[in-house]
Amino acid sequence: MKSNCNKIFILSAIFLMAFTACKQVVVRVDSVPSNTPANQPVYITGNFNNWDPGDEKYLMLFNPIDSTWSINLPPGIGTVEYKFTRGDWTTVEKDICGYEIDNRRIVLGSQDTVTDQIASWNDLDPVNCPRITIVIDSIPGGTPMDGVIAAAGNFNAWNPNENGVFRKDSIGRYLLTIDRMPGISELEFKVTRGDLANSESDEFGNFIPNRKVKFGLQDTLEIAIDGWVDKPSKSFSNRVIFIINSLPKSTPPGEEFYLISNLNNWTPSDRNYIFQKNKQGQYYYPFPRKKANLEYKITRGPWTTVEVDRYGFDISNRVVNLQEADTVFLNIAGWKDLNNPFDYEVTLKIEKLPPTTPIDADFYLAGDISGWNPGKNRYRFQMEQDGNYYLNIPRGGHMFGFKITCGSWRSVEVDRYGSDIPNRNLMFENADTVVIDVANWKDIPPLKPGRVTLVINELPVTTPQTDHIYLAPDFNGWNPGDKNLIFQYLSNGNPFITLPAKNGSTEYKITRGNWGNVEVDENGNTIDNRTLNYGFADTVYIQVAGWRDYGGRY
Repeated sequence: MKSNCNKIFILSAIFLMAFTACKQVVVRVDSVPSNTPANQPVYITGNFNNWDPGDEKYLMLFNPIDSTWSINLPPGIGTVEYKFTRGDWTTVEKDICGYEIDNRRIVLGSQDTVTDQIASWNDLDPVNCPRITIVIDSIPGGTPMDGVIAAAGNFNAWNPNENGVFRKDSIGRYLLTIDRMPGISELEFKVTRGDLANSESDEFGNFIPNRKVKFGLQDTLEIAIDGWVDKPSKSFSNRVIFIINSLPKSTPPGEEFYLISNLNNWTPSDRNYIFQKNKQGQYYYPFPRKKANLEYKITRGPWTTVEVDRYGFDISNRVVNLQEADTVFLNIAGWKDLNNPFDYEVTLKIEKLPPTTPIDADFYLAGDISGWNPGKNRYRFQMEQDGNYYLNIPRGGHMFGFKITCGSWRSVEVDRYGSDIPNRNLMFENADTVVIDVANWKDIPPLKPGRVTLVINELPVTTPQTDHIYLAPDFNGWNPGDKNLIFQYLSNGNPFITLPAKNGSTEYKITRGNWGNVEVDENGNTIDNRTLNYGFADTVYIQVAGWRDYGGRY
């Protein structure tokens, strides 16, 4: 009897193994990085196909209905190891910050369907990395070697405390890893020597703009420190620094610029007075400080290339007191050999466009001058060799208002939060070339629906510390005291609330629990509903000026 039982057990095991070996496992991918190129294939590769990353037999099938990829693995027994690619090993999947991952594994027969998510691709920047590592690969000579190097920014309330201290690695670089905080999509910071009074500067000791980098675009940011505000890397205390702040659009690339003056006998092309170029791309010349008035002009070499005004006419000599001056910024309006004396036009230049801008988009000026027509061909910008878009308009009157569109009011420019912006204003008499940066287009939100965080970074001093702050939106029937919509607090004390994003927009106001305590302006007057436009920012900063029950008093 025992022998028959053993036979039955063995036959059952063989039957089970045979049944399992015939079953196919479905591998499904339901999420890929948002920067995955459209219409590119996704492959699975593993020990079942000798790790061929572009094997057409293992091209995954895309389902446009739910935006997933799937494939049936061949039947068998044992453990399958695999990874995903877009056709070769340069495009293999990586982790959320772009680092190598272990092979994925499936025990065949243990489950019918396996669902995976791809975090990033090897050849593309990671888009959801929750941290950034800042690497300082050079610091100015003379930096105290035993001092602290620390970052101050929006991640630590601009306090260069222990959370912002860089550590030094074995090759002398300074490193600091910063985790993304709730409600912060962009890291803004400066490097200091432990105090904002000792923050980084340009090589001349001048303050520089805050550094900015978006979380998710890259996991490592390499920077160089050119100077400290209290210890510039170059000592120019006995020099007056001339910096060319702007050049005419007509300036040929690669030109040299000379300072000619009464102190060099007005000799053009004197290479002792040629401007140098710093790391920020600015041209500068350090002139020896002395008890003298310097009369001077700028040329590109001979007198035929001397600077002129925006109409092409000669200008008076520039004058500076070399004993009193420190830094002199120069704006060059035109060159004698390149200007038309009868140029009575103003040039508009679009220098920055949103990343979401369609490749084949056209751009128009809509304003007083065009009858506010959003797509009039006469006012369409033209792209030139430098990749920027230009439009020349006749000079006339004193001022006109305008906006930039992609051809219709549906595609007009908006601010970074997707809200309408005031009309731009151009003063003809002060303008030659006007540079325009477009933040967003009304019809193209830059972000996919996900979550959006509202951060209140300014509250009235009258705000009772014991009161809750509430969101009163249209989607909850304008309930001013909804317990599901109470603001929480960041480590720096700013109230915040995170909402699921969707299409369209939401109108809302801020309250302290009822309409008698609703926000007002600083004079106690009722304000318009705020508008949250989904898809334009994952963090929106707002300021509350006053409360109704305190009469708006700050």
